[in-house]
Amino acid sequence: MSLRLADTRHGSGRTLVCHPGGPGMHPHYIEQLAALAGDRRRVVLLHPRGTGASPRPTDPLDYAVQAYADDLADWIRREADGPVDLLGHSHGGVVVARVAARHPQLVSSMVLLATPAYGGERAVKEAEALQRARADEPDCAQALRALEEQGDDYPSEVELGRLIARVVPLWVAPMTDRIRRWQAQVAEQPANVDALRYFNEQVFPVLDGVPADVAAAVCPILVLGGEGDGWAGPDHMALLTRAARDAVSVTLQNSGHMCHADSPEGVVAAIAKFLDGVPPPR
Repeated sequence: MSLRLADTRHGSGRTLVCHPGGPGMHPHYIEQLAALAGDRRRVVLLHPRGTGASPRPTDPLDYAVQAYADDLADWIRREADGPVDLLGHSHGGVVVARVAARHPQLVSSMVLLATPAYGGERAVKEAEALQRARADEPDCAQALRALEEQGDDYPSEVELGRLIARVVPLWVAPMTDRIRRWQAQVAEQPANVDALRYFNEQVFPVLDGVPADVAAAVCPILVLGGEGDGWAGPDHMALLTRAARDAVSVTLQNSGHMCHADSPEGVVAAIAKFLDGVPPPR
């Protein structure tokens, strides 16, 4: 059963709905995208089930991709006057691709931001290789120690938010003062343990249907991500771009999985040009 989702809105005009990832992270971790809002564009930061101000499902296992997609499709039908532009970051990209594939009448265009094309052992090995390559960086070394200390246990939701913040150095380019300020904000945002556990145990090991959903979408697509993304980098981007009927791809330099935090200006500029119909440079 779909849930009635909360949201945070900025600006007015044509609607861009932004679905965050994690899954389970507080939606305001992608607040940089609000810079796209103005008097011609409304930016909606969606609060997925169990995060932010949205309700939790009664079943702690009700965090399947299709459940997220049903919530999003119902939000569009209820809150929008017609089709909307969709953006999904990470797991959110998996969700919006499902909606675009199964409800084409609801979607004008789609931005896949740092979206994985696959999961499982292949993805784990690629991410771990990148992490090992950065292990000499002090911030990354501390992040790896935090993961090792945590082990396979799931902490409380407050502690999970803090753990995510400690791991941030592995998901961004080398740390900057701006990233550290954003990291401190993330540390204050509790994360949904049930949503993350379900994804890690049930979704990620068999995640392989994203290219098929992208191939079924009929809207224009922007595939956008960072060159240093260990979880959804250039190989993922190439697979998604090849699968799509109508896609452009933009790779951001000096950016990782949280490229909206690494390169907020670059992310906002690329998305704005795409939504305005400006082709990317060749």
